Amino acid sequence: MSSRHRHVREEEEDAKKKHHATKKTKLEYTIARCRENPRRYSPYVREFLRSNACKEMRENALFDSWMRKSSLVKEIEEATACLKQIERVLMKKKKKRGVLIEEEEALRSNGGEGLTFVDLCSGKGFLSIALSFAFPNARVEMMDRDESANVEHVEAMKNVTFRRVDVTSEECEKIVEDAANTSKFVFICGVHLCGDLSRVAIRLWRNVRRRMDGRAAIVLSPCCLPQRRRHDAFGFHVKDQARALKVDNYRLWCIFLSLEMRRCLMEDGGGGGGGGGVHMVQDEFMSGVKNTFLTCCCAECPPLPAVCSGESESKTNGNKAGISASILQASRWKISRT
Repeated sequence: MSSRHRHVREEEEDAKKKHHATKKTKLEYTIARCRENPRRYSPYVREFLRSNACKEMRENALFDSWMRKSSLVKEIEEATACLKQIERVLMKKKKKRGVLIEEEEALRSNGGEGLTFVDLCSGKGFLSIALSFAFPNARVEMMDRDESANVEHVEAMKNVTFRRVDVTSEECEKIVEDAANTSKFVFICGVHLCGDLSRVAIRLWRNVRRRMDGRAAIVLSPCCLPQRRRHDAFGFHVKDQARALKVDNYRLWCIFLSLEMRRCLMEDGGGGGGGGGVHMVQDEFMSGVKNTFLTCCCAECPPLPAVCSGESESKTNGNKAGISASILQASRWKISRT
């Protein structure tokens, strides 16, 4: 290549870099559109855009890849929805075996000191970002096996550790065991876990719960159904049963998982009538139809709080819906038609 052609190419590359640097990011674009018409976005997005987390992300170059991510709005909604469920667990009013109310209140008031969050199949980890800012003194274990994920933003968060591991591996189990040995309370978190990974999350939660005498909770948002073509695979017959019962596949899958959580509680002696058990919540402020969360902490959770201070309208029709669906104990579900 001649020196002239090399010089032209260098100028073109410099021009591309300048264009990329001056181009408005997805976050800046969202902020501008929200100012024009706030109702264009859900209360979760509006809450985030006003938060210190958003301000720090805009000021720190390590978050540049997140600011330009096309699915940023969806990621904000999903992470905030999960965070709301975690806050509900920490707001529980009832004293339960192994955990005192005073200890739970201390975990919240001290910036999450003594808490460990395990973010399964985190991807780039917006949930971990939200947890890091919401609980600055907590420990966040961010796990994903994706080799291509850009996670340079983890360097900006002192309490977040990224582990490039398979959540079905023994290495993952050892990390969770270590969290159980060094923490006061552990959350197993999974947002839109595909197929059998939801059951894997339940197994990890059960193991850590046994180790910590119940001082563990799970916040799970399932995604697609298992794809394994084996008759003995958990959840394999969900599609057939949903078709026979004329109900939605995803809804029945969530019921199956909630019953699996309930079974774990009953076998371990923690699913008595006095506790809150398993809760199923549908969050209307999450985009898409797969917006159900399953939580279990063996304690009675308080009523659903307002999504944002002064905001409780639905993003679709303006009604005071908030997180609309009722909280149901898994034992009340009946997988049959009458």
